[in-house]
Amino acid sequence: MEKLDVPARRRTSPLSLPAAAKGLARYWDIVVLLLLVLASLPGAWLSPKSLVVVGNAGLIDDNWHLDEIFKVSRGIWVGRDVAFTHGFLFQWLSALPARTMGISMGAIYATWFTVLVWCAFVFTFLTLRLLLPEQPAWKRALPLLLVCLFWAPNLRTSLPILLFAAFLRGWYAVAEGRLKPLVLGAASAVLCGVGILIASDTGVYSIAALVLTFAAVALELRRDVPVAKRLLLAPAAFALCAVVVVVAINAVMARPFDFRFWRDSKEMVRAYRWATPFRMTTAGTLHLLGALAGGAAAFALRAATRHTGSTATMERTGFLAGGFLFAVVMMQSGLVRSDVGHTVTAVLAMVVLSGAVLFSFSGTRTHALAILVAFACSTIFGDLAFHTSGIARSYSQVFEPLTECPAGFHEFNRGCFETDFAGMLRSGSAYLQQHSGPNESILVFPYQTLFGIASQRNVAGGLIQPYTASGPYLSQLEIAGLERGAPPAGVYLPDADLAQMSLSEVSHWSQSDLSVPVDGVNNFTRTPEVWFWMLRHYRADQQLAPAIFGLQRDDSRATRIVLQVQPLDVAVQTYPIHERSSTVDLGSPAWPHDADCLRLRLTVRYSSTWTLRKPERMQLEITRADGKTTLHWFVLEPNVSTEVWFYPWSPPDLIHYFDPDPSRWHSGLRPAITRLRILATPWDWVSVQPQAVVVEGADAVRLDMSQ
Repeated sequence: MEKLDVPARRRTSPLSLPAAAKGLARYWDIVVLLLLVLASLPGAWLSPKSLVVVGNAGLIDDNWHLDEIFKVSRGIWVGRDVAFTHGFLFQWLSALPARTMGISMGAIYATWFTVLVWCAFVFTFLTLRLLLPEQPAWKRALPLLLVCLFWAPNLRTSLPILLFAAFLRGWYAVAEGRLKPLVLGAASAVLCGVGILIASDTGVYSIAALVLTFAAVALELRRDVPVAKRLLLAPAAFALCAVVVVVAINAVMARPFDFRFWRDSKEMVRAYRWATPFRMTTAGTLHLLGALAGGAAAFALRAATRHTGSTATMERTGFLAGGFLFAVVMMQSGLVRSDVGHTVTAVLAMVVLSGAVLFSFSGTRTHALAILVAFACSTIFGDLAFHTSGIARSYSQVFEPLTECPAGFHEFNRGCFETDFAGMLRSGSAYLQQHSGPNESILVFPYQTLFGIASQRNVAGGLIQPYTASGPYLSQLEIAGLERGAPPAGVYLPDADLAQMSLSEVSHWSQSDLSVPVDGVNNFTRTPEVWFWMLRHYRADQQLAPAIFGLQRDDSRATRIVLQVQPLDVAVQTYPIHERSSTVDLGSPAWPHDADCLRLRLTVRYSSTWTLRKPERMQLEITRADGKTTLHWFVLEPNVSTEVWFYPWSPPDLIHYFDPDPSRWHSGLRPAITRLRILATPWDWVSVQPQAVVVEGADAVRLDMSQ
């Protein structure tokens, strides 16, 4: 008995190396998850006194990152007080680290993405656990590592992917009697509500995950009548519980039966496709089409080799049909905003689900082939997110915190910024603090809302970013917020005249966060309603820095500003479009010598397919008497009559209209406009050709002020 007992003790001993190795192997996916979290931990969070160097402070998105988190410290929440594509859960999660450190620009720059990335890591980990529960941990650990290292998972897209896996398992559990339909319906309603509170598009994709998984599982089990009836109870439960969730969200945002939050979210989603399109590059096309082809091959191979009657999730029709369709649906976002960063995000569902398919096969040779294919695709088409030098530099801040800014940088609000940028922040914040109280709001136009945290004042407006005020609904939402806030002072940064700059000057200008056209569209043309509201309520006070002007509230201008409209001799007619690149010649307008602005009333007609793709790029070509020709980009909602405003002269001159003396408004050389043409050209192969351009009117407008 003793001889038999010795090997038994050795097999179970915690000191046994094989047993320890075997035990660790069961948790490789958890180990990888922990390593990813540690690799992405910002050292500045562990050393709050450390300064943060900001190399490029000119990214437009940095403005809403800073302002969104600063608003949390002022008790202002997205969805309740201001509208944005993100919800208050996204806002709260991104603000967590900075709030523990004390809200500052440096803290936000260093940590706003941290918790969001961790959530994406955890969601991807859970997705693989749900899809590959029967596989060894290393077969979940490797795709988790590759996805997180090369494919930049983020909160907004990784949550719907997790919900797809959870809903799929839930439908099968209901079909097998392991889960009550009411429980799945109620849980689904709550989870979709969570998705909506993270971001509008996250909510849409979460609901798509629920619908597609239900349809796929119902298709697979359609011949089993009792099971089909049981499945149908869950959507009914979801519908009832969704009403409760909607009312609860309404109560948090406003009142139980006030649906403003849903209207705002719907308009933000609708405007995204036509107001912010961007061309697809060759690299972006490769990402989308390559992921589509690779995913189709992986799903087809899994379907061809699956075992009849298998209950493994990856071999069932519900996953194979629903998973592929869901991944294709999520690729939609890459068709609108089609730069490489957005296309990588758009293919995340296809990458995660195809990766799970690759690692669902068994056999030594198959394992080796799956590893080779997954690694090759990730390194060729993905982008490495972590570098050892960056990780070491981040952790060095814990032991050697940066207490002085490097040469060429100056400190401002715990951040190290280039000297000119820091000077701009100081002058702007000093002016705003001098002319507004701590509890008052400020005005910012067009998008530099970082002046809010810089001056410790809330930026007024109904939207997080004024440049998103595209279309009548969102414009009025932004203006309503400005009227509620009634800011006593503000800053205005006119767009640069890029045609007069060299490439190096343009680069320096944009990196200084000075105003440039957003996606080629001048900010006056993008949000004219907001600009005219400012004109009627504010006057210029002083120049604070190059291309930055202080504004003072002056409501007397509202009754004194006069718009003198003169119709132009432009034919009112419909111009059919027969080619993808087309020109509509509006002819030679009788342009008055003293006009300031041009206003066109247009409708561009598209087929309904534009809602699955994106409209074409629209430009107005203006020819002047001196022979010079300029192109002015514009956006307008398809199939909707729209007033489009243009300032045909140098964009920096728009600041003159805020001068208290109207005699200074009409300055500079202004050769008469002799010809107008509308150019409709495709952004890329995704763009939909319009059917017709309807010209409903054209006016020359002079701005003046009565005494």
